[in-house]
Amino acid sequence: MSVPSCKIHQKNQSRYYFLIPALLLILIFRITISSIKPYPIDMNGYVAWSNYLAIHGPSQFYGTSGFHVVYAPFFQYFLWFTGEIANRLSLSTALHVVLIKLWSVLFEFIGAWLILLISEKANKPETGTIMAFIYLVNPGVYINSSIWGQFDSIPATMLIGVIALFEFRKHNLAALLFLIAVLTKPQSGLLLPVVLYLYFKDFKMDLKSFLRLITGLVSGLLIYYAIVLPFYLPTSLANKLPKFIDPLYWIFELYYNSIKDYPFATANAFNFWFLLGGQIQPDKLPFLGLSYFAWGNILTLAAVLYAFICLIKGGASIYSIAYFSYLVQFSAFFFMTKMHERYLLPAIIFITLTSVFDKKHLLLLGLVSFSVFINHLYLYIISFGEVYWLERWDGLAMLFSFFVLITYMLSVYQGYRAFIQPGNNSTGVCDDWNDY
Repeated sequence: MSVPSCKIHQKNQSRYYFLIPALLLILIFRITISSIKPYPIDMNGYVAWSNYLAIHGPSQFYGTSGFHVVYAPFFQYFLWFTGEIANRLSLSTALHVVLIKLWSVLFEFIGAWLILLISEKANKPETGTIMAFIYLVNPGVYINSSIWGQFDSIPATMLIGVIALFEFRKHNLAALLFLIAVLTKPQSGLLLPVVLYLYFKDFKMDLKSFLRLITGLVSGLLIYYAIVLPFYLPTSLANKLPKFIDPLYWIFELYYNSIKDYPFATANAFNFWFLLGGQIQPDKLPFLGLSYFAWGNILTLAAVLYAFICLIKGGASIYSIAYFSYLVQFSAFFFMTKMHERYLLPAIIFITLTSVFDKKHLLLLGLVSFSVFINHLYLYIISFGEVYWLERWDGLAMLFSFFVLITYMLSVYQGYRAFIQPGNNSTGVCDDWNDY
């Protein structure tokens, strides 16, 4: 039995040797395009915040710094560190911008590695390698990071890392990484249902399980305070809450203020509400007896329940977990109000992982990637003319939103076909790729 094992090991080694030059070429490409002009509104803020943190530190950043900051605290550490480098080396603003962009590029490479790692665990290393490379050269991915200059791929990578840790039965580490993802971008909290499900799925009423739970809770509090306290300022309830509780409330107040910034049915996102005229319309306005906001929550909840059916029918395999995560991220972008153009980005990494298990999902990967790409590109182009908001009934945006609608409907059908339809293969072991 040792000879076949040796041959497999040699095959894997030769495959990894082949990856090195390919990865170097992709890295050079990603660094090169990171020098392209970013989306000005977002990047001007990041550079200013980065410089402020390097000079003044974090203690007054969310208070008297003069900035209107509603972003989560963990990403500020990346900006702080980048500002320190830029100031110490007297880098130009252009190089400062590239360094900020490269954080997202780094996490995209980590995301590709995680796709490969999970695929190897599922005995699909060759397919995982292909999909990892596709992820790294996906235009929907690099337009967000290397060109636009946003950081959505950082929490997206953390979330797929959460799935990987659960797959390797590192429950507490998975929960802690999820906490960090939420402290990086609040939209990460959309995956809370599957995180809770996976954490407690095999929970037993014994001492070992309770010790794991208590250790996780204590570790979570320590990590939370370590991240938040350097930025913490007393909240509006500081005089009513115990001193150790107020920092916990601080993040809720910050996130609540962030959602009030753009209280629209949709904020440049090509989604369901753009099709129905919700662009830059207050989401409190009435729509079919309720408000945009109420309908958005109802439809999203229904979509999450449907995704849970797919998850359970799929036996909570890594295949169904990845598809659940994809569908929840897509549903939130498509139905929830206050969505921006960038919020569909995390769906790409999950449908990429899903495609490892069934090549039929490659169509969805292409459609979703195009949807993310075109939403970014359209807004990026009009920003050259200092236009940052689309008109309510913009013709091209309506067309692209209809394209996203078709993609979403196909996503719902693919979930049914893969996990719910009688006679389907929902175990996570699919041989469709063997045709290649």
